[in-house]
Amino acid sequence: MLSNLVASLVDHERVVTTLRIARSARRDADKLVTLAKRNNLHARRQAISYLRPSGEARKATVRKLFDVLGPRFAERPGGYTRIIKLAPRRGDNAPMAILEFVGAELTLKQRRTAEEPEEELLVETELAGDVQVQAEAEAGAAATAEAPVAEAAEEAAGERPAQAAQAPAPETAAAEREQKTEQAEEEPKDRKGGLGRFFRRIIKRDDDAQS
Repeated sequence: MLSNLVASLVDHERVVTTLRIARSARRDADKLVTLAKRNNLHARRQAISYLRPSGEARKATVRKLFDVLGPRFAERPGGYTRIIKLAPRRGDNAPMAILEFVGAELTLKQRRTAEEPEEELLVETELAGDVQVQAEAEAGAAATAEAPVAEAAEEAAGERPAQAAQAPAPETAAAEREQKTEQAEEEPKDRKGGLGRFFRRIIKRDDDAQS
């Protein structure tokens, strides 16, 4: 952890961490700067064994340590880093601090003043197969659901005659009720059900045959 933190310190020349870790990393960072001021083969091997470069980025860290930081602190006898205390961290209330090199050259990112407008994407889709059939079925169901509403609107506007106007006249309805009542009176009421009507028809048939 300390090796990665010191490597980030060499790359960015400033890191934010807890106060305890910053104090531990500060000792290792000062030792690495002392090795960079020697700038010999043995010092490079010691720095590489601590930083453990495994990629091009870590190799660039070693090169910056010996090519940039070493010459920068060549006339300085010690005290290459400093710690600036910060407010406690939210959540666990751990004391925070900034660990940076003296005279650090920081690269600040510029914030965008205006947000770029979002581009609208127009996507054209094609319906085929079951998807098209399903879409047609949904469209038919929507038209069926809207039909009663349209009929009611037309009736309210007077464009379509109401269903009550199409009902039969009162005289015709009364004549039909009277005809049904007469038919019911002519038919004899049989309390015995269908079997009684069956024998009654047989007896009536015999009487008609004898007469």
